[in-house]
Amino acid sequence: MSRRESFAVQLDNHRRTSQRRGSTYAQRLSLAEHVGTATDEVTAPFTSTFAPSEMRQLALVAHNHMKPAMKQFIETYSEILKKFRITGTQTTMKMCKSMWGEDDPSIHYGLTCTSGPLGGDAQIAALMCVEDLGGIIFFVDPLSAHPHQADIDSLLRLANCGNIIVCPNPASASSMMHTLRCALLKGDSARGMIPSFFETLESPAVEEYKHAQAVALANVIRGKSPADPAPQAAEPPKEEKKELDTGKRAVSFGDDVVEVAPVEQGAKHTGPSISDTEIDRALMGQSMMFSNARLQALLNNDSDDDDSDDDSDDTGDVVAVPTAKVSKGLFGIKTKTATKSKTRMNMKKLGKSVRNMMISK
Repeated sequence: MSRRESFAVQLDNHRRTSQRRGSTYAQRLSLAEHVGTATDEVTAPFTSTFAPSEMRQLALVAHNHMKPAMKQFIETYSEILKKFRITGTQTTMKMCKSMWGEDDPSIHYGLTCTSGPLGGDAQIAALMCVEDLGGIIFFVDPLSAHPHQADIDSLLRLANCGNIIVCPNPASASSMMHTLRCALLKGDSARGMIPSFFETLESPAVEEYKHAQAVALANVIRGKSPADPAPQAAEPPKEEKKELDTGKRAVSFGDDVVEVAPVEQGAKHTGPSISDTEIDRALMGQSMMFSNARLQALLNNDSDDDDSDDDSDDTGDVVAVPTAKVSKGLFGIKTKTATKSKTRMNMKKLGKSVRNMMISK
């Protein structure tokens, strides 16, 4: 028996034994009754524990051949949809306002975007970028060509980058209504059921992209190719000491050697005679090998010594190459404590810290 015939036999046997779909009218009728019962339960009137203004907007979008399905969906699940600030393209918003009215104070409408081919999908994507979009119900027509396909792809791609809820068909949207209703009823304890309506999320791939961009930027600043690999995370290089003919001690920091005047035994150290140029050269050559936590620790140890001097000097910033990434988990939730100050360091403080570390031995 050939491979093709074997596959055909297996497929035929699968069709005869499969229980994944109703094969009789009675079974399909029973399934429809179960769907109707579940729909009646989820569409019953209820009071939401969240005000619409406390959540991000919910977008409703449908292609032309899917607009009748969208109208039926809005009519069926109005009790849930009205608890959100609804945004969408022009036609969809007109459907909502014609069914719900425009003067009802309990309904909070969001932004009315233009038609999709005229930029409506791009406007919805912009809401996501300004962190005011929690979910998208987008009934996509898979059998028609669209003049704004690039905008559609951009919207869905950004939705995946932002890790927000996306329902691309009526089946997924109907299932999502059960989750939304449950979250609205339970309140604060159920924020985790629909986190994209309260927090800014990220795809797990975004963290890797940002790390690669930070490495490329730092490489350009250092005069290297943006495609150069990132330095491996490692402990700060140990000092290599060797005696010079002049009797001075040389501290080797990678490829850079800095001469330090010797300190007599028992004498209190009054400060090394290292120029700023030498410090900058050692810093630019080796600071990229430090993790952000190590650099921050160096600054914290030195920040209390000379705060008044730092206030009077205006020095540049240096960007360190990140060598370690901390996962934000499945949802990629951003925390408000994460700031750019962890990677942008004051040159003077960092130089002093590196100087102290170089001569500590």
